[in-house]
Amino acid sequence: MKNSGHKGGATFEKYTLDQQTLGKGATSLVFLGLNQRNERVVIKKVDSRREAEQESDILRSLPVHKHIITWLDFFEDEHEGYIVLEYHEGGKLGHFKKGIIHDQKLAVQITINILKGLRVIHQHGILHCDITPHNILICNDDPQTVKIIDFGSAVRTNDSDEYIGNHRGATRWYRPPELKKQNHIFTANLNYCSDVYSAACVCLYLLTGFAPYRKKQACIQIPNQKLQKVLRKAIRKNKLKRYQSAQEFIEALLPFS
Repeated sequence: MKNSGHKGGATFEKYTLDQQTLGKGATSLVFLGLNQRNERVVIKKVDSRREAEQESDILRSLPVHKHIITWLDFFEDEHEGYIVLEYHEGGKLGHFKKGIIHDQKLAVQITINILKGLRVIHQHGILHCDITPHNILICNDDPQTVKIIDFGSAVRTNDSDEYIGNHRGATRWYRPPELKKQNHIFTANLNYCSDVYSAACVCLYLLTGFAPYRKKQACIQIPNQKLQKVLRKAIRKNKLKRYQSAQEFIEALLPFS
């Protein structure tokens, strides 16, 4: 049980939270923490215990992988849920809107490693649903340190490898057109190429330095015509005309890495 304040500095049976937050979402706060062995961990406090349990169950079902944040533990306190994750020394790949223009080779290598993480996520019947620069960690711009984080929007697929129904939503400019918002409610008709679409948007962000507000115009800014063609395919509005898997997109990007 907790014996000090909510917003940081709290002490639990097995963990102590730092005073300062590492980040925050609409319904969550992320803290640096220590376990009983004084090892650094990251602890995500989610306002809704049910939502925390759902995210924790999805993370726990994934194998340890170098490009996916590792789940360590879950605990509850009052109405809140806490997800304990591995500590990563890096920072966010970028912000939602404006970033830094990356060299083509580096941008593609980062994107490929995001896709390698997605490939494993998809193999376990899960859609991440919110691949953005803000949900990717990286250390010193080293593509090998890429980690996918924040599974708060993730869902499990049905027997047809799809998710159809209401959804909690995803980040504007990176979400695919099949994740629609009407009257403050998101409806979804998603499959694995929906995450591929978002990964392509992250690649455009890295190459242009801006969130891809207008996808076609973002593609035009890319000098390499062959790479431009690959990215155009990945962000087609028609799902059937996109790359249908993370692996297929990886193979298309490899010549540019």
